[in-house]
Amino acid sequence: MSIRFCSGVRLMAVAAAVACVPVAQAGGRSGAAMPVAVTDQFIVTYRTADVAGEPGRRDRVDRAGRRAGVAVQHHRSAFNGASVMRMDRALSEAQIRVLAADLMSTDAAIQSIEPDVRLQPQSVPNDPYFASQWHYHEAVAGINLPAAWDRATGAGINVAVIDTGHRPHADLAANLVGGHDFILDTAVANDGNGRDTDASDPGDWSVAGGCGTGSAASNSSWHGTHVAGTIAAVVNNGMGVTGVAPGAKVVPARVLGRCGGYTSDIADAIVWASGGAVTGVPANANVARVINMSLGGPSSCGTMLQNAINAARARNTVVVVAAGNSNLKAASFSPANCKGVIVVGAVTRTGAKASFSNHGTTVDISAPGASGILSTLNAGTSGPDADNYVYYQGTSMAA
Repeated sequence: MSIRFCSGVRLMAVAAAVACVPVAQAGGRSGAAMPVAVTDQFIVTYRTADVAGEPGRRDRVDRAGRRAGVAVQHHRSAFNGASVMRMDRALSEAQIRVLAADLMSTDAAIQSIEPDVRLQPQSVPNDPYFASQWHYHEAVAGINLPAAWDRATGAGINVAVIDTGHRPHADLAANLVGGHDFILDTAVANDGNGRDTDASDPGDWSVAGGCGTGSAASNSSWHGTHVAGTIAAVVNNGMGVTGVAPGAKVVPARVLGRCGGYTSDIADAIVWASGGAVTGVPANANVARVINMSLGGPSSCGTMLQNAINAARARNTVVVVAAGNSNLKAASFSPANCKGVIVVGAVTRTGAKASFSNHGTTVDISAPGASGILSTLNAGTSGPDADNYVYYQGTSMAA
């Protein structure tokens, strides 16, 4: 079986317009424990503004601090007559509540005691196109990404992007590691050779009739570069866009070329990306915790593909796939109908299902994938040209 990718519709280019190509997409990640706030200061507010300095009051604070195992000193007075107290070491909010209850039991003049916690700016990058990445920060259908970055940025995680390969885009290259070209058929590869360690994308353009009788001519999509940039474009470099997980690294596995890619190549890439052995292919030094497959086609999930996914999951790799862009049941499309994968549909800027997104009980989660998703690309219509940024849409972008 040959799998074609179908990424929906590209709306407009920031640097250069590119034609539309059919495609399929995917994505996901795990949660983190709620961080515990700690601080070395607390605030004592009194019922009457002028009592903070009364004799004996600071002695009571000192004794309560010793019972809590800290030395406490008056740090400064606040605007409302409150006292900001500093401890010789930080305590958690829960520990400060214990200290507060003890102190308030000895001093009826105290109205409240609260931790003087340090607040942090929510991560808002300096990348100039961040404002155009509505899907990260808009209230209606955005994913509240700046708040999520205060919890995690993907640091320490490798994400294998099994796709068309990559371009060394200046806004992405620093987050690319390793990679392999799995396309064995030289006509599909479009790079003059078969499998090798070069996962760069030479372009997947095709002439009219090149992908079968009646097939239309198409320009190169640079689809893998767009997906990789959505995942992990470099943040805070004063350039372009940022990725969802800018702390992560992308491991490109090239399986899609001219007219798509074969399932057998894709299955090998899944096994390799997750740390398994593939005959004739060097071991992956950057084993992926997450695999993204923004690809698909109308087919059942074959034994080879399912076994590859099973093997990846057995190695603790999460497999995320696109639901597809045909506005049909995702259960009719592979790999969205394979077992053990996270299937991602697409929503619009209003939070509604995207008109093109596949749907049904097979879809596990939906994410922004319509109304234009801006990411890294290349301006070449056939072979590579300059870096640019383009709005695409599709379940690939959602995944």
